[in-house]
Amino acid sequence: MKTSGFTLIELLIVVAIIAILAAIAVPNFLEAQTRAKVSRAKNDLRVLATGLTSYYVDNNAFPQSSFVPRFRRLRPLTTPVAYLSSIPTDPFNPVDEGAGHWRTTGDYRYGSMPFTGNATRWALASDGPSRTSDTEPIRFYPGYSTGLFFGEVPGFDYTLYDPTNGTISHGDIFRASDFVPR
Repeated sequence: MKTSGFTLIELLIVVAIIAILAAIAVPNFLEAQTRAKVSRAKNDLRVLATGLTSYYVDNNAFPQSSFVPRFRRLRPLTTPVAYLSSIPTDPFNPVDEGAGHWRTTGDYRYGSMPFTGNATRWALASDGPSRTSDTEPIRFYPGYSTGLFFGEVPGFDYTLYDPTNGTISHGDIFRASDFVPR
């Protein structure tokens, strides 16, 4: 009587092939997730920019960012007039319900200038895939200057995210009312 089945060598070869395919597929999947989050963050900043522009048309100023808790700075875009239906959350700054620290609220960073009177400029930022802030302090954003991004302005050394440096590279995803990238 002859029984048919796989030998131990055949099973090990199949398992090895599956492991090799998984080793190739998993990093590609994780990279695709990061690229999707970057696209979402850029789109969210575009949506917030539209809301800020609409708010400015009605109020002749942007929402204040100083002396306002971080989680309330963009609230004027939703109430009492709904310029946006809801404030998007930063995919690189997940919400932590149990923590009280401002970095865990899921908000994009927002700053407006000047601090007193009518704000005429704004800046928005996401920490990007590195999850470290490279454009702090965003609330002191003084207006567009190429020197801000190359360490030529004292106190400012902003780094912009560039996917050509690797998907998880340093730099923030940044958008401002008067920022024109090179």
